[in-house]
Amino acid sequence: MVNFVYPEELYFFVESIRGFEVRDVGNSKWLEVHEMVIKLSQQAAYEASQNREEEVKEFLISRDKLRLLIHEAYCVNLWKTRVLPLLLEIDPNPKATFLIYTVMYHEAALMALLDMCLYHPSGCETLQESVLDLIDYCGHAVSQVIGLVSMGYHENESKVDVDEAVLTELERQKRNFIYKIGLRCISILNYLADNVSLFHLSATRRLLFSHDIPWLMVDVLCFRPWHRKTSKGLQKFIDEKWTNVEDAAKIVKPEAQAWFCVHQLLLNPQIMENYELNEARCKQLSKLLGLMHETLLDQLPVLIGLKQFLSRLTLSGNTSAKSHPLLLEDLPQIQNDLIKEVDREGGFYQIAQAQDSVFLSMDKKQICDLASRLSTAYGTELLCELEQKIDDLNLQEGKPKSQPDSGAGGEAAAEEQINKCATCQAQAKKKCAKCKKVHYCSRECQLKDWPQHKTACLDSA
Repeated sequence: MVNFVYPEELYFFVESIRGFEVRDVGNSKWLEVHEMVIKLSQQAAYEASQNREEEVKEFLISRDKLRLLIHEAYCVNLWKTRVLPLLLEIDPNPKATFLIYTVMYHEAALMALLDMCLYHPSGCETLQESVLDLIDYCGHAVSQVIGLVSMGYHENESKVDVDEAVLTELERQKRNFIYKIGLRCISILNYLADNVSLFHLSATRRLLFSHDIPWLMVDVLCFRPWHRKTSKGLQKFIDEKWTNVEDAAKIVKPEAQAWFCVHQLLLNPQIMENYELNEARCKQLSKLLGLMHETLLDQLPVLIGLKQFLSRLTLSGNTSAKSHPLLLEDLPQIQNDLIKEVDREGGFYQIAQAQDSVFLSMDKKQICDLASRLSTAYGTELLCELEQKIDDLNLQEGKPKSQPDSGAGGEAAAEEQINKCATCQAQAKKKCAKCKKVHYCSRECQLKDWPQHKTACLDSA
């Protein structure tokens, strides 16, 4: 049985998750925990995809680690937005950028774990006061995605020139992570809305007034960040990558989660008691009626009740103003505590100067050792092997592709030609995990070929 984390390692990995300060990002202890978080994320995704018992989720919830995952997401986000720009002022073209990429990838892995854990009410229940921080984080992340889409970011096919400045490549990577994290946060907001009765009243007020999530979700559904038209045809964001689709009406996960979130909030009587449907909100919500076509309702029949509610709202107009009782409202603490600790350390610029030797290192041996360590942590060999097995199963289940008649052994010869290593021409059973077009016999051959393969890989991804 394939495992990224073996049962005997699972408890140790989960218990090793702890909260770091911004100054610790990138140091040896942080990297050790990062490796464990990555493997836990891979294992959790694999367990869910194979319908296995979700042991990673159970351990994270039972050991009360979700609040630490939120803390770490904020820590990385602060580093990315406040420290990284200062580092790039010191050296606009760092020699190696994979450690910076690693930090950004860490944030995405943390949110992936939260997404899988919060699907279950038991996960939401353990959040307690940290749910306020999570609502703020998700609201901001979804707003960033809307901002990128409004600028046409998702319609632009990235074609990165190898000779472009590293800063441009870093910005591209940064925006890609913002996009993926923001779409995942749509799901998390839906889970929180579905389990809002488990939280303190402050969480409801934060959803409705601080971020006005119903309004935000209408914007998401209107901008459709999971949908784009390219030279390759219509694409939708499926399983965290853009995939060509023939059916434009097919509902993908982020879209369904956005609809469910609106449904959970607007059709919950306890929530609507405090949500004033003024003229502006009624006008915003009425936009949804134009999107609720028959094909959508056939795929998501639960939305029929939402359509009826919106139709009545359009006819009746805005409701009378509702009084908001004076409450002692809890406030999110995680980001404020992190910033206070940064101030005690001398500020973000002081941290950037201290991390200069870590992220802007010119030591070739140090760079190579770190690259090798992270490559092992990401388990790329195992991921490629799993993807190859899935492709083989799909090929067996579907119809075989027609091949030109090449005589006896023609198909075998074609298969052999396809599976040649691009570097050494030996027989290859693995392929590039990004473009899935070029085969390699080992990780070493893939690294050697990367300078030549990079341009074609990024163009086809």
